[in-house]
Amino acid sequence: MEAKRKRRKLKIASQAEILRSQQRDGDFVKYLREKITDVLQILEKRTGLLPFMHSDIPFKLIYFFFTTGMGNQTLGEEYTGIVQANLNAQKVPSIYARLLAIVLECLGEKGLIRLLKKLELSINHPYSQLTPAAVTFLNSFITKMYTMIPIFILVHKGLFYMFGRYYSLGKRIARIDYAKVYGQRPTDTISWGLRLLGIATLAQCMLKIWQTNHSENCSDKYLTIDERHSMLMCQLCLENVPTTTTPCGHLFCWFCLTDWLNTKSQCPLCREHVIPSRIVHLWINDPH
Repeated sequence: MEAKRKRRKLKIASQAEILRSQQRDGDFVKYLREKITDVLQILEKRTGLLPFMHSDIPFKLIYFFFTTGMGNQTLGEEYTGIVQANLNAQKVPSIYARLLAIVLECLGEKGLIRLLKKLELSINHPYSQLTPAAVTFLNSFITKMYTMIPIFILVHKGLFYMFGRYYSLGKRIARIDYAKVYGQRPTDTISWGLRLLGIATLAQCMLKIWQTNHSENCSDKYLTIDERHSMLMCQLCLENVPTTTTPCGHLFCWFCLTDWLNTKSQCPLCREHVIPSRIVHLWINDPH
């Protein structure tokens, strides 16, 4: 009897079942957010908690803590007949693995972006002791990270569409998958459609990576002499040699940039938000 139980393996849930479960959970999180917001508005407590009302993260944490964190199925999992499981070990995930997956799914990407922003602030601080070469290198690295993080997450999603394992990076790190325990399975045509979507997603990611590298390598290739000269001048007045850079890497003379930022707190070229205290004064030799 015990040997028969060991031979019995958990059935992996299909991509369609997992996606349908996530969609149902997402709908309930939105419903929960609306109800809590209405209650706080009635109690006139919404003003102090307004920053939290603009994000689904607090409501996701509440919902998944009282379902997944407590060892229960979510509404979406009950609806589709699936449960969270460690398919490699053929067992239910531990409470620590479930809590880790919750934190990573709700805060992982946003937490990493916030960490990069803090690092960027520290690098471009006026009193930073880093050399200009180090500042340029680190700013370039952070910019690439901003670009690659969404692409990396999209690659993982494409792999999920194709193979049906580990819905999110948080669940992959925590080694949590989904097993089918009851109910009817969807038709195979849906799974094949999602696999084709996975192939298209991976192709899109490869194209984005190629476009990013191509634009970096060829940005200066076909510039005329006059265009190259204009790049060495302030992009606002086109007269003075630029001595100041924004965190996004665009060059201007000090007076033009400070006058601009007193009116609008954004880069004059790419419109990225710029805090005046984050602009960096450089020393650039006159090409003449």
